[in-house]
Amino acid sequence: MNFIDRFKNGFVLLGNSFGVMRANPRLLLFPFATAVLTVVIGVLFMTPIVFSPSSHKYTEGAHWKEVGARLVIIGPPTDYDLARGRKESITFSKQALAYFVLAYFLSMFLATFFNVAFVHEIFDALDGNNVSVAEGIQFALTKLKSILMWTLFAGLIGLLIKSLEERFGFFGRMVIRFIGTAWSVASVFVIPVLVLEQHSDNPIEVVKQSAGVIRKAWGEALAGYAGLQIGGVIVILSMFVAIGLSGWAGWASQSFMPVAIGMLSWFAAACAFSYALGVAGQIYLCVLYRYATAGTVPNGYTKEMLGLAWTPKKA
Repeated sequence: MNFIDRFKNGFVLLGNSFGVMRANPRLLLFPFATAVLTVVIGVLFMTPIVFSPSSHKYTEGAHWKEVGARLVIIGPPTDYDLARGRKESITFSKQALAYFVLAYFLSMFLATFFNVAFVHEIFDALDGNNVSVAEGIQFALTKLKSILMWTLFAGLIGLLIKSLEERFGFFGRMVIRFIGTAWSVASVFVIPVLVLEQHSDNPIEVVKQSAGVIRKAWGEALAGYAGLQIGGVIVILSMFVAIGLSGWAGWASQSFMPVAIGMLSWFAAACAFSYALGVAGQIYLCVLYRYATAGTVPNGYTKEMLGLAWTPKKA
């Protein structure tokens, strides 16, 4: 498939995914709930640290210095620091590390939990069933063990990759980043596996199943992501249009107000479009997963269309 065909097919796939979203607007609630809970967790974890008692008032700068000293330990440089041109060693305290690690795993758990609920309802929508936030959450509750095991496993892998990146030089970091990219690709279909497969308590088997789907039907690329990339191009191009129009309006009126209004309007529209684009991307992944594993084609899609996205691997 040449670039033009991939472009056209990707655009159609993107439009179909937006169609599923328009028919089931409740799907838009799941990413929002995940984002809100992530912010709440961050606030809950940081509040005890920031407002912990000190010998100064909260309004005094000395209070914040004392709080910072509890979180960050500054000492003489180690050999590792000297090799990188650092004049001092900066490390987190045990209290800070405990808080950050706990917050990291809890936020990952909640993100995975709501993604499982989200993907379950996407599959319901593709089957022509009504989408329900409550039903999605109820289903995710039945997968708590699988979600917890995957959170612990993926969280440890993420921390390990990040730690190794900081330990090696330039070429070592490039290798580790390549490994991290391979890990991200292999994990693309983890959530659909957690949702649809019965034996998903073993996180190693989960990622193997996810990678197996990619190996099974890997072509030149996922054609639909050409369509998703179109969305990003639209956002960038619209920014230049907004800058040009608002700048012209500001010059014509000799006022900064049209520029401010134009850029704020563009920012709000770009955020909304990017949000919807992310939801459409998840719908598209679910469509691909079902087609690659079960061969079923949801309403609004065609076998030929998905066949362009998934080119079976030759033996």
